[in-house]
Amino acid sequence: MELTGKTQEMNYEGRSLRLCNQKSREWTHPYEYEHNGSDLCDAGCGIFSLVHAVEWMHGIRLDPDRVAEISVAVGGRGDDGTDRPAMLHGMMACGFAAECGFRYEEDGLLNDHEQLWRHMTAGNTALCNLRAGHIVALLAAREQDGRRQLLVMDSVAESAHEKVRNQVLAVVPGTEITYPIRNAADAVVGFGRSYAMFWVDAGLPKDFNLLHKTQPDG
Repeated sequence: MELTGKTQEMNYEGRSLRLCNQKSREWTHPYEYEHNGSDLCDAGCGIFSLVHAVEWMHGIRLDPDRVAEISVAVGGRGDDGTDRPAMLHGMMACGFAAECGFRYEEDGLLNDHEQLWRHMTAGNTALCNLRAGHIVALLAAREQDGRRQLLVMDSVAESAHEKVRNQVLAVVPGTEITYPIRNAADAVVGFGRSYAMFWVDAGLPKDFNLLHKTQPDG
């Protein structure tokens, strides 16, 4: 069985997208908090989600290692992962957000789903939690079968996670990743397969940050 590597090309409605696959142990660039030894494969979901959102908006493929370095430099690495308000504030202040083509309006972690829906239907993107402790990108919105739905791109492909799967309304074919399942001794005991892009009920996201699409500098 061939395992998905560090990145994987995915296609959605004629658009080619690069998934940064956080399940790959090849993401070894440091993303540390007070020298705790973390790498991007351990704690980089916020970095990968921002990378995915920027590519969706503008086709710009950012280097996750560079984004992680900027996040640390501007105070965006917190004790439990990425402190998104701090990271986005710092990226606005240093000009990196403008370079990437987004604006953050200092509105923190939001939970107003009507505001999120208006934002997404206007062609913007967002970062959010679908479950506590893990950050994903929200890319697009649609109404189908009488339900508001949002398109997720998830660096660890949690379409089947017990806290997410009951709100998954459709998966995007061709976005599967295959990964090893390890036991406590770090031995590979099997393989799993899950989806990195999927549609969820628009009421599922929590603690979202709104990224307003702008024209990239330069």
